[in-house]
Amino acid sequence: MTRAILHITDAASSGVLASVTTLARAQSATPDLEVTLAYVARRDSPPPEQIRRMAGPDVTVVPWARRPRLALPALLLRTTAALAATRPVLVHLHSSRTGMVGRLVALLTGQRARTVYSPHCFAFDRSDTSAPRRRALIALERLGGLMGPRLLLVSETEEALARQVLPGVRTAVLRNRVDAAALAARPGPDTSATDLLVVHVGRIAAQKRPAEFAAVARRWRAAHAAATFRWLGDGERALLDPPVEISGWLDREALLAALGRADVLLFTTAGEGLPIAVLEAQALGVPVVAHDVTGMSDVVDDGVTGLLRQDADGLLQALEELTADPDRRRALGEEAQARVRRRFGLDGLAEDSFAACRRIGIPLGEETP
Repeated sequence: MTRAILHITDAASSGVLASVTTLARAQSATPDLEVTLAYVARRDSPPPEQIRRMAGPDVTVVPWARRPRLALPALLLRTTAALAATRPVLVHLHSSRTGMVGRLVALLTGQRARTVYSPHCFAFDRSDTSAPRRRALIALERLGGLMGPRLLLVSETEEALARQVLPGVRTAVLRNRVDAAALAARPGPDTSATDLLVVHVGRIAAQKRPAEFAAVARRWRAAHAAATFRWLGDGERALLDPPVEISGWLDREALLAALGRADVLLFTTAGEGLPIAVLEAQALGVPVVAHDVTGMSDVVDDGVTGLLRQDADGLLQALEELTADPDRRRALGEEAQARVRRRFGLDGLAEDSFAACRRIGIPLGEETP
């Protein structure tokens, strides 16, 4: 008997898209299992053909809306139609808005027990969120937990946060993964170079703290020798000031090539689940300097595989330390590369996902090999 898994997201770009397509591709290799990825596009979503390539030939990719202003009604109507027409053994909802809408529809269509939610970073956990907004977002997440209590979190720290803040939820961890072996085979940073190349990766948006990245760049340029600060991606360019260069949107091959040339990934994030960009940088041997937020300590062991700091002063100091010591940069990158291969590679991803679902009470229709 053929079983079906349905993944749904309205965050079809950057790290969430990479996470979802990687998982769907791995699951689709399981015999007698049909995997579908349905999504509503954002302004920065890749073309459907690129998303299909990311998901692989055995995953059915269905765009539900290509205009961002239609995202919410499309998400509600198409999720309702999909769950009314079929009964997948698993409905996997990715990102906050999809999680709220999807759990409501699953409850109303009698599929609550087969539905799981992955926030890929709780909105209330962002360090740039005001206290009143945080309280409102927590209330919404608790309401969502009543409609559907099963959560798959992408890191141990994200799971700990869920258990602390959301009473009654059932949780398991399914870590984000990358093709660590393939990335390790690509060219890494040239640690003999004298001019520092510092990059950030992702959509230029408030969550990534682009203003802080620019502030660190300005302070560096005022006090030190020349260095290049480059944002790999595009988005709200008004949030970035000179002297930061902006690459614009890059296809995956160009992005990995640009990331592999960097001396340091400076990840000024306000909140994460477990960032794909950091895993990819580490798999390439690029050392990471980042804010110590949820999801970062799971992949950056401070002083061993990268450096975690609390504020802009700490980030600037960390850059100074690594610039003065190329051997330490190399050592951090090499240890991070080895650890990503051990803990965040693709081996066993599908089986791990099935086991995680069973731990929170989703039997997937029958035993999975």
